[in-house]
Amino acid sequence: MLCPEIYNFPYPKIISSSKRHENFEAAFSTIRLNTFYKSLIVTCPDEMHTPNSIEEAITEDTEYYKVSKCSLTLFTKVDFIENFVKKGSLNCMSVVRNCVVENCAAITPDGTLTLHVLDFIYQQLGLEGKKRPHNFYEVKIDLGKLKHDTKIASSLSKLETFDFFVSWEPYSEDICPSSIAKYFYDNDINIAVCPVKIDHVSPSVEEIPALDAELYEMSEWIGMLAHKADTNPTETYISSYSSPESENAMKSSRIALVIAKGFFSPATVERLCRKVEEYVKGRETEQYWASVSVQSFENCLWQWSRGSPRMFQAHDSSCNLFFSHTGVAEYSVGQIKYS
Repeated sequence: MLCPEIYNFPYPKIISSSKRHENFEAAFSTIRLNTFYKSLIVTCPDEMHTPNSIEEAITEDTEYYKVSKCSLTLFTKVDFIENFVKKGSLNCMSVVRNCVVENCAAITPDGTLTLHVLDFIYQQLGLEGKKRPHNFYEVKIDLGKLKHDTKIASSLSKLETFDFFVSWEPYSEDICPSSIAKYFYDNDINIAVCPVKIDHVSPSVEEIPALDAELYEMSEWIGMLAHKADTNPTETYISSYSSPESENAMKSSRIALVIAKGFFSPATVERLCRKVEEYVKGRETEQYWASVSVQSFENCLWQWSRGSPRMFQAHDSSCNLFFSHTGVAEYSVGQIKYS
């Protein structure tokens, strides 16, 4: 018999917001708040296939690397800091980790190494940090300002090795992005290149809702299409889902979605969004829109708003940007798994 107390479990905390912006910069500020994204969905109504210019923005120069069993002391070496932290945009995140029970680490493009460590391990490191939920401490190290400090390297050597996803975009076009892979290889670190995985979905729909519908319903509708679900179920006792209500729906049965999975930086997402915005402006169809949906990693460094702290937390979060001739509509939703 099930224990009746299971009904007392609190439901996960949900954070959502819906906004409409007149310009791209205001809309994209939400994406720039964070660094680590695992998947993208681009939706182009009234198309059988995603335009080449948009798909190329997803696939060109978006490979990333998986580094295995790497010590954090490698990131404090002078040659690493000079060649990769100061001369490019570095994104580095520990993977296959549960930040509620395990140590985690990340490097963001501003050159900050952030450690998320259990309190009893933190006490052994001799580094300054801040208390975080679930018996963790957070330590931030500005690698760009780090001198040849043997004390910090000695402290980091007390931590276990990590597996990382790594991407690096050099500031100079004369430098090859793969030079960071060679650096790890020359230091006897296992490294593998990981291409972005692409999937195409072209479902048949009865009509395409316009942006006069509720944004949360539009985001849910795109998710249903991406998962090849039935958006018009006839048996209501099996599913209560219904498509968004729209007074100005496009009378088209064609829609193209491309789903990409990988390790995406805000810079990559921004280039893609600008291509989508450019494509929408070139369409003369009334009420036309196209969208980009971005999904975060579950156990990464995350900031919900400009006024909230950026820290490791177990969560699911997505941001959906709808581009039209009148501006950009944004719907963001996130779930904190352990509050």
